[in-house]
Amino acid sequence: MKVLLAPEARNYVSSEARYLKARSPQAARQFADSLKQLKEHLSQFPHIGRVSDEIPVPGVLCFVMGAYLVDYEIRPDIIVILGIRHGQQRPPGMPLDDDFDFEGP
Repeated sequence: MKVLLAPEARNYVSSEARYLKARSPQAARQFADSLKQLKEHLSQFPHIGRVSDEIPVPGVLCFVMGAYLVDYEIRPDIIVILGIRHGQQRPPGMPLDDDFDFEGP
């Protein structure tokens, strides 16, 4: 099955690759290799991801790729990688508490 990156995922990959390359060319190569390997795995085993409580959208699965979380959807003829984010980033749509206080329980 063919694996495609949605525009948002493609933009993230490009941005992250530039960021990593500026700091560690080896890390940038590893990121690119990991993504290539993930696409190959997804094409053969599309259901290797898990349903994520962070992304409450029916049909969206999440796969952990090292320090990154990859959200994807299985469609009839293709798999679409919808988004990629570092594991330390907030999930999409999660509100930011902008008053920066640390309220106790």
